[in-house]
Amino acid sequence: MKKHYYITTLAILSFVAAMYDVTAGIYIAVLANVVANIITVSRQTSKTTIKRVKKKRPMTVDEFRQAEMEANPHRPYPRHDDVYK
Repeated sequence: MKKHYYITTLAILSFVAAMYDVTAGIYIAVLANVVANIITVSRQTSKTTIKRVKKKRPMTVDEFRQAEMEANPHRPYPRHDDVYK
């Protein structure tokens, strides 16, 4: 029997039970709602995926300076290539 038949059966049963006893009808309707929620939650798939990203090594000061100067050639950077070596 398919899952939605269980919910339909419980909903009809709760309507019939509510004709005779309101409390029992409410109880069965709540039970049908719980079954529907369980079916809904069980059909959901995980949306989060963990991507493993390889960490890069940190840049040295000289590499950072060189990257900045190459990225912004219009800025007047002081050239200290031969001073620190």
